[in-house]
Amino acid sequence: MVAPFLRPSYGPYSVARRKRKKPLPAVIADVIANTRELSARLKRGILSPDVNRAHYQQIYDQICQCTDAQIAALEAFSQIEWSDR
Repeated sequence: MVAPFLRPSYGPYSVARRKRKKPLPAVIADVIANTRELSARLKRGILSPDVNRAHYQQIYDQICQCTDAQIAALEAFSQIEWSDR
């Protein structure tokens, strides 16, 4: 008999694990935290390949702008009391 690797992935345990969902406010909070971390790393600076620097700078500027916009949108979204269906 082979023992399960980490935890059982069969029977009632598996069903309960699949049905468990993180509450929506917790998911939103996680996304905000991850996006803020990405924004902080981008603002500290990253290195691009030496070739085609102008193109990479354009992409970098765009991701910085989009990340800031996403944080603002997520913060506004988190102020509303959403609920799952």
